[in-house]
Amino acid sequence: MRAWQLVIVVNLALALGAGGGYLYWGRQAEQLALDLKAARAAPPRAEREWKNVAGVVRGVMPDVGVLVLSHSDMQGYMRPMTMGFKAASPDIIKGLQVGDAVHFTARGSPPRVLITQLEKTAP
Repeated sequence: MRAWQLVIVVNLALALGAGGGYLYWGRQAEQLALDLKAARAAPPRAEREWKNVAGVVRGVMPDVGVLVLSHSDMQGYMRPMTMGFKAASPDIIKGLQVGDAVHFTARGSPPRVLITQLEKTAP
């Protein structure tokens, strides 16, 4: 195969790959826009409550009323993970330190979920 033929084949392969990728990306962007529109049009979710959820304090931010917890499964909402929760009252956060084991009650309509009760447990 001559050099000019190789250059043509490589350029053709690059053009097909880039064009196919661009078309695929366009379809994905269009689908995401449709999903977002459907989510915005959906009725709000009903308020729910998750009781006696085990967790460990990973961070306390009293100035913004947020508590970062590693928590167990919250049935029907989320798998175990580490995330921040807003406290329903500043009193809930008082006296907590990083590493404290806790059980808490969370209430709300996802993604707006607040911690309404919290108690320290033995480590």
